[in-house]
Amino acid sequence: MRIPKQVSGRMERPNCPGGAGRGDPASELRASHLLLQALTEVQTEFIQGREVPRLFDKLLSVLLKLTGSEYGFIGEVLRTPEGQPFLRTHAITNIAWTPELREFFAREAPKGMEFRNLQSLFGAVMTSGEPVVSNAPAVDSRRGGLPEGHPPLRGFLGLPFHSATEMVGMVGIANRPGGYDEGVIDFLQPLLATCCAILQGVRSERRRRQAEEAQRRSAESFRTLIERSPDALFIHREGQVLFANSSAAGLLGHGCGALLRGRPITEFVQPGNEAGLTEPSSVSAPHEVLFQHREGRQVLAEVVTIPLLFDGQPATVSIARDITERRQVQEKLRASERMASLGTLAAGVAHEINNPLSYMLSNLRFVDDELSSLTGSGEGLVGARGQEIRDALKEALSGSQRVVDIVKDLKTFSRTSDERGGPVDLQAVLDLCGNMAWSEIRHRARLVKDYGGVPPVYANESRLGQLFLNLLINAAQAIPYGNIQGNEIHVSTRYEEEQVVVAVRDTGVGIPEENLGKLFNAFFTTKPVGVGTGLGLSICHGIITELGGRIAVQSEPGKGTTFQVFLPMGEPRSTTP
Repeated sequence: MRIPKQVSGRMERPNCPGGAGRGDPASELRASHLLLQALTEVQTEFIQGREVPRLFDKLLSVLLKLTGSEYGFIGEVLRTPEGQPFLRTHAITNIAWTPELREFFAREAPKGMEFRNLQSLFGAVMTSGEPVVSNAPAVDSRRGGLPEGHPPLRGFLGLPFHSATEMVGMVGIANRPGGYDEGVIDFLQPLLATCCAILQGVRSERRRRQAEEAQRRSAESFRTLIERSPDALFIHREGQVLFANSSAAGLLGHGCGALLRGRPITEFVQPGNEAGLTEPSSVSAPHEVLFQHREGRQVLAEVVTIPLLFDGQPATVSIARDITERRQVQEKLRASERMASLGTLAAGVAHEINNPLSYMLSNLRFVDDELSSLTGSGEGLVGARGQEIRDALKEALSGSQRVVDIVKDLKTFSRTSDERGGPVDLQAVLDLCGNMAWSEIRHRARLVKDYGGVPPVYANESRLGQLFLNLLINAAQAIPYGNIQGNEIHVSTRYEEEQVVVAVRDTGVGIPEENLGKLFNAFFTTKPVGVGTGLGLSICHGIITELGGRIAVQSEPGKGTTFQVFLPMGEPRSTTP
C-alpha cells in the first residue's frame, strides 16, 4: 500500500513497528509472529462462527499492543442513500471521560457507533480512500477538532482496506510513541487483509439475512394479501384443493379455507361447470361458473384460471368473484330499461291497436245491424247485401289478427331472460323490433331492410329483441319529425369471417366525437332531461359482451350514425344462470 512521503510536522523514516527495542530484528520477528498468530486465531474463530464483535475486539487489542498505540477503532465504511460515506465501528476503545459518555458507550458500542463528520482525520480516509498519517494533529488542516475533555491526540494513523470494487472499512489508531510511518503501514497489511475478509463475510451474511427477511416479509405479505383478498382463491393440483382462502370458504358457505383442502375441486361446482376451473382463461375473458353453496343454493362467479408454481410444483389457481348479486342487479336494470322502452312505445302501440279495433268495432256493428235487418225481412245472405256482410267480417278478422300480432310482439319483447338461449332467427327478431318501433319511426323516416343470408345465432331471443329495439328507437329519435322521404333507417345483415354482422344506420343528427367514447357508460345520455334513462346502450353492450360479440359505432354530426353488432356463431362458452 502506498502512502505520501510528506507527513504532518516532519519527515519520518521507517522504523520498527513495536514499542521498546525498535530496530531490533528479534523484536520485529517476535512482533510479526504475534500478529500472524493472532490473525490465524481470529480467522479460525470466524470460520467456526464465533461472534464477530469479539473477533474485532481481539484484532483491535492486538493492533494497539503491537503498535504501542493508546486507543483506536476498526470500522466499516457505509454510504447514505445520497452516496456520502460514514463510519460504523465494529470495535472501539472506550475513552469516555464522563459518566454520561460511559453510559452512552456501554449502550451504543455493542451495536456499532456511527461517525458521519467527514471534516476530520478519519473522514479524510473515507473521502480519499488513501492512508492518512498525522504526527502533529493539532496543526493538521484535515483535523476536525476535539470536544472538551477528550483525551489528547498526539498522533493518528488511518488505514483503509478495499475489496476489488470498493472501500470496505478502515482502521484508526492514535498516540503511538514516536509517531507513525510507512514501516507501521507495511507491518499492518496482513491485519488489514484479515479485517477486509471478515467484513466481506459479514456483508455477505448480512445480505443473505436481508434477502431471507425480505423473502419472508414478501411471503407473509403475499399470504396476507391472498388470505384477505375479497376474491375467492382456489389453488389445486390434479383436481385436489391444496389451498383455499377465507373468501373461497365464504363463497361456498364454509367456516375456513382449511376445511376445503384435500377435497376434489369439482365437488364445489355444478355439473358441467368443471372446465371453468381447469381450462386457462384470461382476465379479459373470464369463465362464468356456477358453484354449489353448502346450503344448497347456486352461486354464480366469474373465474380466471391460470397455471402457477406452488411449493415448487406445477399447480393451478382459480380466482373467483361472486357476481350473483351483480347479475340480479343487471337483470333488474334490463327489466327497467325494457319497461322504459315499452313506456316510450306505449302511445304508439295504443294507436296501433286502436286503429284495427276501430274498424273491427265499426264492421261488427254493421254486421249486427244488417243481420238484424235481414232476420226481420226474412232475406238470406245471398246477393250483394250478403257479400257486404262477409267483407265486413273479413276486415274484422284481419283487424283481430293485427291486434293478436301486436300483443304477441309485446309478449315476446317483455318475456324474461331467465330462459336458456338457443338458435335465433335474426331476421324474425329484426322484423319484430321494426314492428315494435314503427310508431316511433313512421313519422320520421323510411325503414329500409337489407337482409343478407345469415345463419341463426345462439342467443336469447328476448335479449336480442331488447338490443335491436334500443338501437332502432335511438335511430328514430335521432331524426326530427316531418321529412319522412328525406330520411331513412337502414337495417342490414351480412355474414363474414364466421360472424353475423347487423348494422343499423340512420340519417339523423349524429353524435359529437367527444361523446363517442362515453356512449356505453351507464347513465350517459345525450337526450334531453326526462327522455331516456341512459342505460339503453350500456345494457346493449352488456348483452353483446355476454354473447362473446362486440359493438362498434361510427358517426358524423349532421350526417347520421351507424351501429354495427358483431355476433359469433355457435354457443357462447360462458354459462348463463
